[in-house]
Amino acid sequence: MRFDGKVAIVTGSSDGIGRAAALIFAREGGQVVLNARGQDRLEATRTALQAVGKPPLVVAGNVSQAAVVERLVGETLQQFGRMDILVNNAGGGTLLRFLEEVTEEEWDLTVDSNLKSAFLCCKAVAPAMKRQQYGRIVNVSSVAGRNVSRLSGPQYSSAKAGMLGLTRHLAQDLGPFGITANAVAPGPTLVDRVARKWALRSEEDRARILANIPLGRLAAPEEVATVIAFLASDDAAYVTGVTIDVNGGSFMC
Repeated sequence: MRFDGKVAIVTGSSDGIGRAAALIFAREGGQVVLNARGQDRLEATRTALQAVGKPPLVVAGNVSQAAVVERLVGETLQQFGRMDILVNNAGGGTLLRFLEEVTEEEWDLTVDSNLKSAFLCCKAVAPAMKRQQYGRIVNVSSVAGRNVSRLSGPQYSSAKAGMLGLTRHLAQDLGPFGITANAVAPGPTLVDRVARKWALRSEEDRARILANIPLGRLAAPEEVATVIAFLASDDAAYVTGVTIDVNGGSFMC
């Protein structure tokens, strides 16, 4: 019960990695706050969490909008009086495009949904975490931010690289207040969105991508979520400013 007495906000938690992380927090005693844009899928996740732990708080909305983030944090504090863990998982990949094919609108949408959302959420939770002298922030970046994406365009790689810079800076600024900031950088993971893109690839493309992964397969969301849970737990109390690569060996440093 690593998360007994802890309150965890997980953005982008209606499916995939975010949902898997939320389930771990709930199973291990945590009070979870779910967030995503799609209300229907959030309700399905709410039902899944209630079956294994405490009933979650659900706050729907797009966290690349400051008003939504204020509501998310405000409702969390109003109901539970504290917040201990923030997992910035909202965002998503893009179609594979060359630089010249990316429009300004596509760039802004991708950077907003992945990087701006993390910035807004971190900014909003920092005052409460400072008052508590305790907090765990985990940013879900990507192997694209460490190296390059094989499934998305340059706007995605740029946004995910930005999350790693944000993570390091937060670790420096928030460490004196007992707050850690870390990141995970997954490789291709079989969330619904990636599974759909994977299905459209030719057998040759799939074989080429898998040939660059020493473990020879894509990740399951739960395999990334367990690393997020480690970084959010007191097992990682002296770990901050770190990015853990969860990519089957496709990128090593």
